[in-house]
Amino acid sequence: GIKKIDYLIATHPHEDHIGGLDKVIKNFDIGKIIMPKVSHTTKTFEDVLLAVKKKGLKITAPKPGDTFLLGKAICTVLSPERTKYKDLNNYSVVLHLQYEEFSFLFTGDAESLVEKEIMSKDANISANVLKVGHHGSFTSTATDFLAQINPQFAVISVGKANDYGHPHQETMARLKKQGVTVYRTDESGTITVQIDQGKLRFNH
Repeated sequence: GIKKIDYLIATHPHEDHIGGLDKVIKNFDIGKIIMPKVSHTTKTFEDVLLAVKKKGLKITAPKPGDTFLLGKAICTVLSPERTKYKDLNNYSVVLHLQYEEFSFLFTGDAESLVEKEIMSKDANISANVLKVGHHGSFTSTATDFLAQINPQFAVISVGKANDYGHPHQETMARLKKQGVTVYRTDESGTITVQIDQGKLRFNH
């Protein structure tokens, strides 16, 4: 029954993150679109831009420290810090969400370079739930970054039997060493989290 999307966040221009977004823009009432200021030459990216243009919408570039409310939840943008990165993954919008006593960290495909930048800013990145960066690649979720987040739970969005070998063993070992309970979409399908009577409930 959802007809309006208040905040539509395209983390970065890679197809596995924005594929189908043109149809979402076309079929829903969209409030604000947040996308990093970087372009890509794919048809998928062009389709998104065309859908935005056709509806007369505009794109807002995220800035670290920007905050917005989603109901009673406070969302804070932590990255991208720079306007130039070598790797498209590092333009990812990284978002911290605080709701009552619970917090979530959404990292897109940001890699360890960005993790270091975020830590250097002394931002609050502690979270009960971590959406693991870059589908569990070893290039993300560095030990010191994970220690600072100190999550109880982690969710890895990853395709079954993917060609990249995601999630990588190194990342799984780091999560296990810290005692994090891990949920994976390749094993459990769609994963949703509810806050219910002071508890986190994972449905899959």
